Formats: sequence, C-alpha cells, structure tokens
Amino acid sequence: MKHGEVQQQLTATNRWWRADRGWEKQDPDLRTAREAPFDYSAGVLANLTPGGLYVLRGPRRVGKSVEVKRTISSLIEQGTDPRRIVHMSVDGWRADDLGRLIDGAESLTPAGGSRFWFIDEITGIDDGWPERIKWLRDNDSRFSIDTVVLTGSSAADLTAATKALAGRRGPALDSDRVLLPIGFRTFARLTAETPEPDDSPSLRLADVTPKALPAAARDMAPWLDSLVRAWEVYLRVGGFPQAVASHFASRAADPALDHALFDAIHGDAFRRASWSRVQIRSFLRRIGDGLCSPVNLADMASDLQVARPTVQRRLDDLRDTFVTWSCHQERDLHPRPGAQAKVYFTDPAYNTLARAQPLDLAVMSEQQVGTSLLRALERDRPGHYADFDRVLHHRSRTRKEVDFVGPDFPHFAIESKYVDGRWRRAAQTLKASRRHGIVATRSELNLDDPDVTAMPAAMLAWLVDT
Repeated sequence: MKHGEVQQQLTATNRWWRADRGWEKQDPDLRTAREAPFDYSAGVLANLTPGGLYVLRGPRRVGKSVEVKRTISSLIEQGTDPRRIVHMSVDGWRADDLGRLIDGAESLTPAGGSRFWFIDEITGIDDGWPERIKWLRDNDSRFSIDTVVLTGSSAADLTAATKALAGRRGPALDSDRVLLPIGFRTFARLTAETPEPDDSPSLRLADVTPKALPAAARDMAPWLDSLVRAWEVYLRVGGFPQAVASHFASRAADPALDHALFDAIHGDAFRRASWSRVQIRSFLRRIGDGLCSPVNLADMASDLQVARPTVQRRLDDLRDTFVTWSCHQERDLHPRPGAQAKVYFTDPAYNTLARAQPLDLAVMSEQQVGTSLLRALERDRPGHYADFDRVLHHRSRTRKEVDFVGPDFPHFAIESKYVDGRWRRAAQTLKASRRHGIVATRSELNLDDPDVTAMPAAMLAWLVDT
C-alpha cells in the first residue's frame, strides 16, 4: 500500500476531521447502532490513560467497532482536538503498511503533541504485526507517547502481542479489555423482558457468601416468574447486539447474523485450515452434541474422520476467536490442561449454528451460567477472560462431576440442574465437594439446607452477570 492510498483512506474515513459535530450521522457503525431499538454501550474503553497501549478483544459482530466510534465521539465531547484522533480498520493489510499508516498520518494531524490511535481488526494482519507495533513504539518518538487502542478477534494473536509489547504499554492500567456479548441482566433490561427488581445490585463473585446469597435470593423472590421467563428468552436469543435488536423488533431470529457468524468462522477462525463449509458445520454440530461433557478427542476425530491433532487445532481455533470457551478440570483450583476439558459456546447464537435439533434448555442454561461467571470475572479482572483458568469443573475420585468451581469463588461449587424437584442428588454431590453448593434450577427456590442453596439459574445470573 502506498502513502497516498493510506492518506486517502484516512481522510475518507476519519469524518470527524472535517466537522467535529454531525459526523456520527454519516458513520455506518454508529448509524447501525442508532437504528437499533435500544441504546446500549458496554463502556469497555472508558477511562483510557494518555500514553497507554490498549488491546481490545472479542468475537466478530459483537460491536467492537461501535465501541471504538463511541469512544471517539466521547473524546471529542470532552475537548480532544478531533484532528488528533486517528482511526483505521486494517483487516487484510500487511505489517509494513502499519509504518505507512503512522507516517501518512504525520502530515494529516497537527504537528507535535500526542494523539489517539484506534487501529481496528489488527489480527487480520498475518505477517507479524506485533513486532511492527513494537518497533514503531520503540523508534517513532511521537507514536511512542500516543494513546493506542488495538482491536481484534483472535485471542491467541492478541495474547502473543501482549507478550511482545511488554514494557511498551505506557502508564495504562487494565490495558487488556474483552468485549463479550450482552449479559443476561442487561438483556432483560434492554428488552423489558422483566421488571427491574428493587435494590438488587450486581454482586462480585467474591461477595457471594453463604450468608449473602440466601438473603439476596429472598429479596428477589417476588420477581422469580419474570426472571425465569426472561432467562428462557435469553437462552434462545443470546447477547449479540444484532440478535437482540431483531428479537426486540420482531421477536424473530436474524438469518443475516447466522450467515455472518458462520462466515467469520470459515474465514477467520479457520483461515489457516482447508476445511469445507460442510466439514465446519459437521464439526460445530459435533461440539453441540457434546456440550456439558468433557471432550473426547479420539471419539470426535473418529466421528469426523480426521486426525486427533487436527481436532485439537480446530478446537483451539474456535476458542481463540471467542466462538467457544474451555472449562478445564481443576486440581486444587488450578486448571489441568492435560485432562479432558468441557467446551461451551460463548453465546446462544453459536448454538443455533450448531444445532441439528431444537435447543435443549438444560444444556443452554448450564452453558450460560458458566458464561455469566466468566463475564462477572472479566468485569472484576479486565483482560483475563481468555486465560480460561478461573472457571473450572471438578471431578471427584468417584468420577462425580461438579459443573463450576474456581479460585475466585473458592468456597462455592455450582451445579446446573435445569429442573424443578429433582435436584437433591446433585446436592449430595455438591456436599461431597466440601464447598457450599449452589444448584441452578429452573424455577425452584429452596433455602432450607444450610449447605446447599437451590435457586433458579436466572436469579443467579441476574445477581452476578452484567
């Protein structure tokens, strides 16, 4: 890419350079967000520290570009010179083009002083962009003090980049950010699926104690029915903004989102693979069939007629692009990467791609309870989502499994039993784990046992999710 081409793209897309007001109306990302039947911002790029280098990760279609544009608008409203804010989407570029981007902006931005850079979908560059950003941070005196936000859809690429960029992140705190699909609590509020329970603050997992949990459950009891109904809608719709908007407008799914997510898997997650679309669908269906159980790589390889290492690589690809997440077996609240892990989809929209049969609400509820825990931990520990070492599953010596345990809630074990009245056997397994147990039921609330709290999954998710 030549310097002139870079500068032409910059002036064509950085509309706030021409007018600091009104550009939002022409911006395609903000126009789509404005046309949605609800107003939502995750605020994931709030409180940027000048001079910091930030990495924003998340799945395709989750709204990273919208968050970037809203951050740009907010900076302008706060008095930042619009000409000092530079944005570019670099999907499909080469690493050397990044140097041309920095050089090209030099003549288009005010001389001297620091700038804000928003470089979108940088993981779409295949030939060593972390090393190029590192070199620019070390050798370009102006870029080295600029505030930089890099976004991408590959956890693996961005995790490697954080290592390469160590010592070059500036004064930023919490410089790794993750944008996930909308959580249950926000979904219910946006879609008015349930009235707002009075005085029900979102709880940090560390604050969910054997004393606090029953008290919070009693306070929320009057809303039990509406929470359960909202949860079952959420299990079908999920939290991608496009899916929520379609449900809000017509109570129907958006086929365009299904196509976009599948294309992202085909072209992004599996860009280094030679699998056909038929093979990918079979693979997703096989994952969907095995949700809630540890993955047996040998069986999956046999079913798909591929080598076991190939299955592992494709599972890693899906995890690294936020399509799935891994729930490792634990030992002393530490993950055992060599043991069989459970694999869950990040959002119900991916379950829709994988399903051959109607969605099983029991399976979906377990998945989304686990995802709610991940979202709660990401809120408290930004950037740690992709480590997959905080939400684990327990297997006893008698091979009994408990769905979710973790170092951030060491006194609790959570078992998902999306039933009413048949959860007490699960309670016995929880007691054997020597932790206070939470059984995530469908709608039954039972606070009689001092060692086990049975409560609707919807109530638990409302308490801890975003």
